[in-house]
Amino acid sequence: MPSVDVNGVSLYYEEAGTGEPIIFAHGIPTDYRAWSSQVEPFSRNRRVVSYSRRYAYPNKRDGDVTDSTIGNNAADLKGLIEKLGVGPVDLVGHSYGGFIAAYLAADHQDLVRSLVLVEPAISTLLVEDESSQGQLFSLLLRSPSVALSARRFQSKSLHPSLRALDAGQIENAVELNVDGVQDRPGAFAAMPEAQKRMMIDNARTIAELRTRFPPFRAQIGKIACKTLVINGEESALWLRRIGQLTASSIPHAQGAKISRSRHFPHIENAPEFNERVLSFLSAGV
Repeated sequence: MPSVDVNGVSLYYEEAGTGEPIIFAHGIPTDYRAWSSQVEPFSRNRRVVSYSRRYAYPNKRDGDVTDSTIGNNAADLKGLIEKLGVGPVDLVGHSYGGFIAAYLAADHQDLVRSLVLVEPAISTLLVEDESSQGQLFSLLLRSPSVALSARRFQSKSLHPSLRALDAGQIENAVELNVDGVQDRPGAFAAMPEAQKRMMIDNARTIAELRTRFPPFRAQIGKIACKTLVINGEESALWLRRIGQLTASSIPHAQGAKISRSRHFPHIENAPEFNERVLSFLSAGV
């Protein structure tokens, strides 16, 4: 299996096509397979690289998943780009992978030609310190519906999924996570078996949600490349609000919504997603 070693970490990747390079970074709880609907259409005119982050399938990595932070995942991605010799790249990141992609683009402008952030989970744009009651109360005052949406995810999905993971209830942990982030009971059960299998294979990455997300309000404005921020049209309100804040904070950003989709628009409505992103990449600044 092709892999590169960076920062003491082995990263599995697959590639297809030739031309300008585009890298896909997945979220939680998925892996390189999350982009299977993108590989064929994007590789017709581009070199497509989809990789699995440090604890994602099929990488073999023991240890505490909480050493998988936004910062060191961005360092891993930088190492991958440099080892493959493909920079600067068009970079597409989903959810947790979207935060990683944005973090890299802010710190290493030379490596990223353009950026697509899909439902980026940059939660510190809402509240920089989730342990601060003052900041949480401020969010409630500013945007009560957004605050309640985020609170529902935490209480009904995040915390229960982590408890289930600790108890070894793997499938239950994934179901709680996915139903919560989709903001729809039964979302995981309704998925095709291949998608469910992929997510169960990556259940342990749910523990990445225990890590402390870095403050990013000051850094996000450093992203200099053209940027597309995508949300699912029916996504949870707190995720849509993060998308709005992300698009308004990046100088050369635009927002887009993918119809008939929630947190996984590249999977749920791949034809519309692919058309929108390919159009963005082919357009000028």
